[in-house]
Amino acid sequence: MKSNKRSAATADVAGDPATARLKAFLSAPARPQDTLCYEQLLGFLFAIGSSPELIPPSEWLPLVFGDKEAGYESLDEAREILESIMALYNHINKEIVDGDPALPDSCALLPDVMANLEPEAPLSRWSNGFAAGHAFVEELWDEYTPEALDDEFGTILMVLTFFSSKKLAQAYHEEFDTMGRSLTEAAAAVLELFPAAMPSYAHMGRSIYLTLLEQQGPAAPVVNDEKTGRNAPCPCGSGKKYKKCCGASERLH
Repeated sequence: MKSNKRSAATADVAGDPATARLKAFLSAPARPQDTLCYEQLLGFLFAIGSSPELIPPSEWLPLVFGDKEAGYESLDEAREILESIMALYNHINKEIVDGDPALPDSCALLPDVMANLEPEAPLSRWSNGFAAGHAFVEELWDEYTPEALDDEFGTILMVLTFFSSKKLAQAYHEEFDTMGRSLTEAAAAVLELFPAAMPSYAHMGRSIYLTLLEQQGPAAPVVNDEKTGRNAPCPCGSGKKYKKCCGASERLH
């Protein structure tokens, strides 16, 4: 796995009321039972953003609320919450594209190693959300991950999901630990690998995505045979009328 010289924590997308509002909304009793909490959402979006294929929001957004109605009180509330979720996704995706993802401040590690395995611990929640996100795109990883990287990828996945539950951590410990360490010692070793595991996971997914994109080649140009009205919006997307934008050249012929 690649080393990561950054701090184990990075700033959330916004330290402003919008973040607090999103946290409160997700944790409100009115939400469906399987709604992701804020820290779970962070891990979930990291897995979605690192996918070998681009997953449109229309596919992953319903999972934030357990595939149930979110229970918005108004259109304004729906717009506000969805904008906050997308801002969070864009922020995480930018870190992935930049090759420098790390745990957000709100998921900072607890000093007591074993405390990070408790269900209410920020890291446990992040890891739980990540596991849910990876499960959603697991078939893509199975399809595109080179066989030569299976062992490395398995290790990365173990590290990132280790703290999702104490039961899973114990299962990993019993199956893979060959050094006679206690669960506490094994958990401490996993924590040391965590800062490098995140960029390694993101790098693998991003590399596969770019390779697939290159194999597809450039998109075919869109041919529009319909004549654009002179007072209609310009199809180039400038926001100007056609006659004052691309259509202005017609007057020169």
